[in-house]
Amino acid sequence: MPEGLIGYVIDYESKESISFLYFDDIDGGPEPQYDEQPVRGRSEEHIFYSHTTAEAYNFRIHLHASVDESDRGTTRQNYKNYLFVKSFAYPDYGVDTKGPLLPPRKAIITIGEFFRKTGVIKAPTASFKRPFDENGYPHIIEVGFTFRVIHSRPLDLHDIRAGL
Repeated sequence: MPEGLIGYVIDYESKESISFLYFDDIDGGPEPQYDEQPVRGRSEEHIFYSHTTAEAYNFRIHLHASVDESDRGTTRQNYKNYLFVKSFAYPDYGVDTKGPLLPPRKAIITIGEFFRKTGVIKAPTASFKRPFDENGYPHIIEVGFTFRVIHSRPLDLHDIRAGL
């Protein structure tokens, strides 16, 4: 199996989880937004702070099944792991679809000890890689998604400097 950081996608409510391998850089973060207002008689607009967007990260995670012939069933489980990640894009209607509509669940993403954040998974995509088993299940699935962080309360510069 290739080298990479081990990470986890965890269901915030049920605590179910899957593991994945992560090979890429972790890129993303918040972005402050500034509005501009023209001022008569000045060559520059007045620029003032509006808000800061939520942290967002783009991930491409790798789900791997065993390539050992004696380890049957892992490719199917690998596909189920992909469906687990994909499920975070869908609402929860309850067991009988007549219950209240609940929004898609929050997830916790961890990569090593460094990255652990709670948020929502947006726009999951998949690339099914060879080899495939005799039933057509791939051994490797690359799953891409945007992860938008949700904090339990608004953060300020002191929180960020304290490492929250």
